[in-house]
Amino acid sequence: NAGQPFTNAGLTDSTKSGQLVRNRARRNDWGFTTGGPVLIPKLYDGHNKSFFFFNYEQYRETLINSTTPINVPTLAYRQGDFSGAMAAGRGSVCPTATPACDPLGRTIAENQIYDPATTRVVNGIRVRDPFTGNKIPLASMDPVSLKVQDMIPLPNNNGTSFQNNYLTSFANPRLTYIPSVKIDHQFSSSFKLSGYWSRTKTSSPNNNQLPFPLNAIPSKVTAHTIRISGDYTITPTLLFHAGIGLLHNYLDQIPDSYDVVNKLGLKGTFTDMFPSMQTLSLANGGGMANMGPGSATQLLNTKPTANTSLTWVHGNHTTKAGGEMVLEGFPTFNKTYANAWMIFGQSQSGLPTTNGVVLSAQPGFNYASFLLGGVNNGFIGIPSKSRLGNKALSGFVQDTWKVTRKLSLDYGLRYDFQTYLKEQYGRIAYFSPDAINPGAGGRKGGVAFEGDAPGHCQCNIAKNYPYAFAPRFGVAYSFNDKTVIRGGIGISYYRTAMNGFNSLSTGSQNIYQTSSPGDPAYTLRDGLPYKITWPNLDPGQVPFPGTIAAPAQQIDQNAGRPARSLQYSVSIQRQITKDFVVEASYVGNRGVWWNSAYLICPNCNQPGILAKQGFDITNAADRSVLTGTVLSPAAAQRGFTGLPYTGFPTSATLAQALRPFPQFGSITNMKWVPTGKNWYDSLQIQATKRYSHGLDLTSSFTWSRTFTLGTESDISTLSVTTPPINDAFNRNTNKYLSGLDQPFLFVLAANYTTPGLTKSRLLSYVVKDWTFGTVLRYGAGFPIMSPIATTGLNSILFRETGAVGTTGGTFFNRVAGQQFFTQDLNCRCFDAQKDFTLNPSAWVNPAGGTFSSSAAYYTDYRQQRRPNESMSLARNFRMREGKLNFQIRAEFSNIFNRTFLNSPTSNNALAAQTRSAASGLATAGFGFINTGTVQSPPRNGTLVARFTF
Repeated sequence: NAGQPFTNAGLTDSTKSGQLVRNRARRNDWGFTTGGPVLIPKLYDGHNKSFFFFNYEQYRETLINSTTPINVPTLAYRQGDFSGAMAAGRGSVCPTATPACDPLGRTIAENQIYDPATTRVVNGIRVRDPFTGNKIPLASMDPVSLKVQDMIPLPNNNGTSFQNNYLTSFANPRLTYIPSVKIDHQFSSSFKLSGYWSRTKTSSPNNNQLPFPLNAIPSKVTAHTIRISGDYTITPTLLFHAGIGLLHNYLDQIPDSYDVVNKLGLKGTFTDMFPSMQTLSLANGGGMANMGPGSATQLLNTKPTANTSLTWVHGNHTTKAGGEMVLEGFPTFNKTYANAWMIFGQSQSGLPTTNGVVLSAQPGFNYASFLLGGVNNGFIGIPSKSRLGNKALSGFVQDTWKVTRKLSLDYGLRYDFQTYLKEQYGRIAYFSPDAINPGAGGRKGGVAFEGDAPGHCQCNIAKNYPYAFAPRFGVAYSFNDKTVIRGGIGISYYRTAMNGFNSLSTGSQNIYQTSSPGDPAYTLRDGLPYKITWPNLDPGQVPFPGTIAAPAQQIDQNAGRPARSLQYSVSIQRQITKDFVVEASYVGNRGVWWNSAYLICPNCNQPGILAKQGFDITNAADRSVLTGTVLSPAAAQRGFTGLPYTGFPTSATLAQALRPFPQFGSITNMKWVPTGKNWYDSLQIQATKRYSHGLDLTSSFTWSRTFTLGTESDISTLSVTTPPINDAFNRNTNKYLSGLDQPFLFVLAANYTTPGLTKSRLLSYVVKDWTFGTVLRYGAGFPIMSPIATTGLNSILFRETGAVGTTGGTFFNRVAGQQFFTQDLNCRCFDAQKDFTLNPSAWVNPAGGTFSSSAAYYTDYRQQRRPNESMSLARNFRMREGKLNFQIRAEFSNIFNRTFLNSPTSNNALAAQTRSAASGLATAGFGFINTGTVQSPPRNGTLVARFTF
């Protein structure tokens, strides 16, 4: 393998100084296959009747990672000294920020640490004082935080740098066993039965840079596959096929136990596991990498399947009919969230005045919030057992009709019926807008449970779609022996939500969050206050008294409707020579009913409704009233003199009190929300050189455009790209270029085998049978999403987190005439460690209280192109007239050892561009490229040998 870019092996030999670090990689994959007739001496002779095939494979991998640094707190941070963090950020921003100053007229500085003990209300606005010198005294630090901090390794990389300052080597072995057996038996000339079994068993400790118990969870995966199929020739023109199968996968991810009560002093969790602590770091100031395990579960996936078909050849027709069945089950023992997932933010050590608004220079510091013990939000649950499942049934009939020698038609109809994913006994708590919530003073909006059992809603939470008929039609016409035109159109249906990891959310877990900006959901020293039982059918179990929380999840009433795609194409194929064929095609796709969880907003303040209540959110004074406390004098002057219900937190904002369900924060939809759409159009050209003279080649070029409306806005942790929803109140305005759009894509796959020579037998043996292979893929870079505005729109409207990036706000507006880039990401003519590559002047905040006019993505605002280039060189050694064959092959990925940079930091166009005073290297800000890791690994080589006889 090649060395890792932007690293230094630190060798003292002057001839080797400056060499890159090469991670040690050991991968050994060996196995064998054997097969033949089943023979049992003196008992059974299976010649021409019974045959077996056995395969065994073992894969062993050990990777020594010594090139991936992480953030750990500096010595100063560990002592509560964040004066360096404020210096690393932007200074006074009072003249330009929003809000400009706090209510006492003091300027707001980036990474300024504020003392929660000084919080008070001034003219209805909550303020607090900064710590002197931006230093937290030891007496203010949380004792649980200090015990956790004692486990964190000290910095050992980059001197006193606050980023990428801890580097250690660690091994991550992986072991996989794959045996498989296939049996075929010919009962008669018309009936054949086959059976197959395989098992894949994989284990890995999933090590990372941190020691136990701060590290990740080991995993063990065992997957069994069983299939039995039969074929019966009823007549020479009528064939019947039937098969059944079972897929049985078992995932074991349970970490070692850890006594958090006695060792940390953390109370209120429901299992003996270290908690999961996340977002402890800032891009412009460092902090700490994520700590603790993520999911902790034993998850089964049991999938029985069956299929059958009948094929009839009659005249010029070949007709086929059949059906399929898939049953999914996910029995789960779940401890995820029982250890508490804790997410830290800037708010708990920041200034409540900002109400969570993202500023160009943001006060507060995540790791400081951790030292103060203030948790912003997260999950807590208890160990539970559940079983999710659904089923899919389908049937089809199709016919191929050879109308004439030149004209062929294909037509058919398929029907699919699927059920939405549901828990066997209806134990998933879901948000119900009609449930009466005793915990919120009897207001509507609580949790409910599906089913007819006592305490359940006596209902189904969603509907299954019974009309998934999918007709298809295709035609092929041959003008002559060398030219064929083809066309087709058809409808197809996608599977509904099949995320078995929703099992992690089936317990009676509580999604907690801070009641108001600046306040913690709880402090580590006090422990988690949430009382949870399983199963808990109480419709008022959330929120906890005096807090704002969230129900477990929302399940859309149309979760049983599968996505539908209309696909069509037309192509013309031409044979240029005997071995060379070219084809040009137009391919189109129109999709509807795709998942788009953030196109709905059940707990948002809609601008139109706020207007009816007397608020113009484009007016700064009205925005100030809405972001003030619910009992502020300004709110009282507008006629809002009380709380929405007894127990509503008085520190919450008036905007929170005006939400449709003020007792809740975000209401996340965890299942299928069929509101999204997509559009795809492409011109595709393909050339194929069939094998001759040792050369086999296929190349293709695609020119395409892809648009989406919400279809990439799945749950943020499951999205392929960042969800690009801007204004959910005007749904159709969210049609944007896809985050996966690649307008140009060229792929070349070729193999060339060297021939022998006729004049010299020895030379011929040396040069013949060498095979050179390559797959080359070149395409445009993926789009970069527009930066997120810092106007604080979300603090009033409460868009769902993840709707735009991670803020739920709106985009910056694009400035006409300004270039997006200060450097060409593809030219390799700049220093990625020093140069900022994006132009802040290309973006400007929209007016306060308004949505951006920008698109989510632009075709000329893209990441670096990332070619995918692999090559191989192989040689066959034939022996004993071809009865024995030995092949050795060298395979290389990223053959030219290209360095692929991470995408530039692009979330906030006003983010301060900072450099290290000692080295001059870029450290953070808009357009910063993190070179601590690279997008793709350097050149990788593998040697493969195979012997057949």
